[in-house]
Amino acid sequence: MIAMFPEESPYTVYCSDCWWNDQFEARDYGQEFDFSRPFFDQLNELMRRAPIANLAIGDSENSDFTNYAMWNKNCYLISSSDYNQDCYYSTYIFRCADCADCLFTDDSELCYESIDSKNCYGSAFLQDCSTCTESFFCFNCRGAQNLLGCVNVKNQNYQIFNKKVTKEEFEKVKNDVLTSPESVLEFRKKFYEFKRKFLHRGVQTEHSVDCVGDRLTRCKGCVNSFDLVESQDCLNCSLGFKARDCMNSVGLPDAELCYGCIGVPGDYNLRFCVLVWPKSSFLDYSLFCRASSNCFGCVGLHKNEYCILNKQYTREEYEKIVPRIIEHMKETQEWGQFLPPQVVPFAYNETLAQDYFPLNREQAEELGYRWQEESAITAVEGALSCRHCESSYQITEQEKRLYGKLGLPKPDSCPKCRHKIRIRLRNPRNLWERKCSKCSEDLQTSFSPQKTEPICCERCYLSVV
Repeated sequence: MIAMFPEESPYTVYCSDCWWNDQFEARDYGQEFDFSRPFFDQLNELMRRAPIANLAIGDSENSDFTNYAMWNKNCYLISSSDYNQDCYYSTYIFRCADCADCLFTDDSELCYESIDSKNCYGSAFLQDCSTCTESFFCFNCRGAQNLLGCVNVKNQNYQIFNKKVTKEEFEKVKNDVLTSPESVLEFRKKFYEFKRKFLHRGVQTEHSVDCVGDRLTRCKGCVNSFDLVESQDCLNCSLGFKARDCMNSVGLPDAELCYGCIGVPGDYNLRFCVLVWPKSSFLDYSLFCRASSNCFGCVGLHKNEYCILNKQYTREEYEKIVPRIIEHMKETQEWGQFLPPQVVPFAYNETLAQDYFPLNREQAEELGYRWQEESAITAVEGALSCRHCESSYQITEQEKRLYGKLGLPKPDSCPKCRHKIRIRLRNPRNLWERKCSKCSEDLQTSFSPQKTEPICCERCYLSVV
C-alpha cells in the first residue's frame, strides 16, 4: 500500500479499506490510565498500537498517490485538495482540471504554476490572478487574456509588460519565451524585476471586517490569521473555510470551537487533536478519530464516545475520571501543551512547518524534533536531473500532454524544488510593522522589512490600481 508513514515507522498502519471497515474496533487496543506516569508517554504507547490509516483520502478514483484529499479523479501527488480531475503536483487546489504545479488555485482549467489564482484557463506562471485566459507570467491581473509579463492589468488583452501589442507580436514573443527552460528562466527573472516596481498591497484581505492577518476573504474578527475564507472570531489560525471561534489551529474547514488542532474539518469543540474526521465533538488530545465524541487521549476511534485511551467507560465514569486526568496533567505540566515531538507521528521536515518555518536537520533535532532522511532514488533510463538539488525525476505521459497543450517546455527542476519555489513566492505567515510607501501611514504587512517592493495601505492601493 501507499502510506504517509515510512515502512520503518513504529506505527500500526492499515490500508484505507481495512481502516474504514466498520468491523475494525479501535477499542480493542484500549488501556487503563496510569496516574503514576505522564499522560504523553501513555498516549505515545497507544499511538504505536492502535491502527491508523495509511492516507487521509476517500471517495476518489485512480488517485492513490494523494493525501488529505477527497472526491478527486486521475490525480497524482496532490494534497489538501478536493473535487479535481487530471491534476498533478499541487497543493490546496479545488475544482480544477488539467492543472499541474499549482498552489492555492480554484476553479481553473489547463493551468500550470498557478498561485493564489482562480477561474483561469490555458495559462501558466500566474499569481493573484482571476478570470485570466491564455496568459503567462502575470501578477494581480483580472478579467484579461493574452497577457505576458503583466502586473495589475484589468480587462485588457494582448499586452507584454503592460504595453499594448498586436496579436502577431504577442504570439512571436510568447513562443520565443516558452522555447526552452533556459528562456523561461530568463524571462521569469525579468518579470520579477518588473513586478518589484509596482505598489503592493500590505496584505491581501478582501471584504473582511475587524481582521488582522493576510489572505483573509469575507472574514470577521480574525486576528493574526492567514488563508481563511468566510471565517469568524479566529485567533492565530490558518487554512480555514467557515471556521468559527477557533484558536491556534491549522486546517479548519467548517470547524467551530477548536483549540490547538490540525486538520479537523466539520468538527466541534476539539482541543489538541490531529486529523479528526467530520462530525466529531468534545475530543481532547485525540488523533485519527472519526465521528466520535466525548473522548480523551484516543486514537483511531470509529463512532465511539466516552473513551479514555481507547478504553470504554460509562458517561458517569468518564465525567469523574477526566477531571482527575486534567489535574494530573497540570501537575506534570502537560495540560494545555500541544503534542510533544515524541508523540507527533511525523518528522519536522515532513510537515507544513518546513514550508513556513524551514529548519535544517541540526536545528530541528536541537529543538527535539525528529528528522526523516529521504530514501535514495535509483535513477532510471530517461530520468532528468534537477538543476537545483540534482535529484532524478521523470515526466509522466500525462504531464507531457499538459505541457503540449500549453506550449510549455519540460520543467528543469524536480517536483519538490518546484514546490519550494512556489512557497517562497508567497509571503510568510507573519506580520511586520511598516509604513505605507505612498502616505507613510503605519500598517501591518506580510512583507518583511528585507523585501524591496514598495508596499501600501489599502486606501492608497485602491487609488492607484
